[in-house]
Amino acid sequence: MRPSFAHFPALGHARIFGLAIAFALAGCASLPPPTAELDAAQQAVARAENADADQYAAAELAQARDALARAQAAMARGREDDARLDANAATADADLARVLSQAATTRADRRQREAELAALRARLQVAGAATADGDPLEWAPATGTPAQRLQQLDADPRLNPFAQYERLQARQAVAAVATASRREQPAALQLADRRVGIAEQAARIEAARRGLDAMDRERSELLVEASRRDAERARAEAERLRLEAQVQAEEAARLRAQAEQAEAVIDGARIDREAQAAAARAKEIALARQEAELVAGAQLPPSRQDARGQVFTLAGEAFGSGQAQLTAGAAASVRALGTYLARLGFSGVEVVGHTDSQGNPEANQRLSQQRAEAVRAGLAEAGLGRGKTSARGAGDGEPVADNATPAGRARNRRVEIVIPNN
Repeated sequence: MRPSFAHFPALGHARIFGLAIAFALAGCASLPPPTAELDAAQQAVARAENADADQYAAAELAQARDALARAQAAMARGREDDARLDANAATADADLARVLSQAATTRADRRQREAELAALRARLQVAGAATADGDPLEWAPATGTPAQRLQQLDADPRLNPFAQYERLQARQAVAAVATASRREQPAALQLADRRVGIAEQAARIEAARRGLDAMDRERSELLVEASRRDAERARAEAERLRLEAQVQAEEAARLRAQAEQAEAVIDGARIDREAQAAAARAKEIALARQEAELVAGAQLPPSRQDARGQVFTLAGEAFGSGQAQLTAGAAASVRALGTYLARLGFSGVEVVGHTDSQGNPEANQRLSQQRAEAVRAGLAEAGLGRGKTSARGAGDGEPVADNATPAGRARNRRVEIVIPNN
C-alpha cells in the first residue's frame, strides 16, 4: 500500500509530491551507507544527555544508547540495513528521552511558580485567575494507533499550534509504515509510535511554557503591588511618627515651663523621637528604591556622598561614542532613578554632563549639555517634573581623574545627578 495525501494533512501539495517521488525512488535504487543516520543518532544522544535525561528519563536514554551501539556494530560488520534501522531507532529514543526530561523540568518550574504565586496571593489577599485546562503536562494521554494518536493531536485546538517540526517527523514515520517491508514493519511501527509520542510531549511542553510565561507576568505584577503596599504602609508609619513627635514636642514645651528639672528627660525623649523618625525615613527610602527598581526593571545608578549632596553617576558607557542618546540599559536606570526621586519628593536636582579632554572643547561642551538634557528628559518621563531639575554641561572643565590615561578619561566621561543636601 502506498501512502496517500491523507497521510500528510499539514504538508503542501508540492512537498507531498516530492515525498512521493522519494518513496518511488527508494523502491528502485539502493540506499547509501547510513553514515548520516549514525551521525544524527550520536547528536540526538548528546542532546538528550545535555538535557539531563540521565536524571529524568534514564530508561529511554539507556535504550537509545543501546540502539546506537547496535547500529555501530552492524555498520562495522557491513550490515547497513540493520545499522540504518538501529540508528533511526536510537535517534527516536534519544529524542523521546530529551522531551521527557524537558517535560520533567518544565513540570518542576510550574510547581515552583504555582507556590510563589500562592504565597504572593495569600500575602496580598487576592484571588488567582481560574485555569480550566490545568497543566498541559498532566492532560490524559491519547490512545490508539500512532496514526490515530497523531490525528487526535492535530485535532486538539489546545495543542494544534505547537511542535510543528515534531509533527512533521511523526507524519513521515507514520507514512513510512505503509511502505515498509514485512521484515521492517515492527521497527517502522515502533519508530512511528516513538515519533508520535515525541510530538505529543513537545506540544504539551510548548503549551506548558506558554502558561509559565503568563505566570511570570502575574508574578511581576503581584511583586509590584506588594512593593507599592509596603511603601504605602511605610509612609503611613512615618506620618504617624511625625504627628506623635509633634504632640510630644508640645508636651515637652509645657513641661519645660513647669520645671527646669525635666530638661534632661525631655532631651532624651526628643533624641528617641528623632531616631524613630530617621529610621522610618530610612525605611521609606529603601522601599522607594526597591519599588522604583521593580517598576523600571533596572537598578539605580551608583551613588556617593560629597559636599554637594548625594551624587548618582552614569558612566561613559551610558551613551554611544560621541552620541547623546542613552543606551537601553542606561535609560532603564534613569527611569528607576526618576521614579525613586519623584516618590520621595526631591527637588532642586542638578544634572551635570562631563567629557574627557579629547577633541574640540566647544564640541565637548555641546555634547556634555546634550547628554545632561537627555538624562533630565528621562527623569521627567519617570515622574520627576522638569521644574524640580536643571541641566548643565561642564564639558571637560571638571575632571575627576588624569586625562593622560585611558582609565582616567573613562572616569571623566560621565553624567552626574546631584541631590542637594537639605
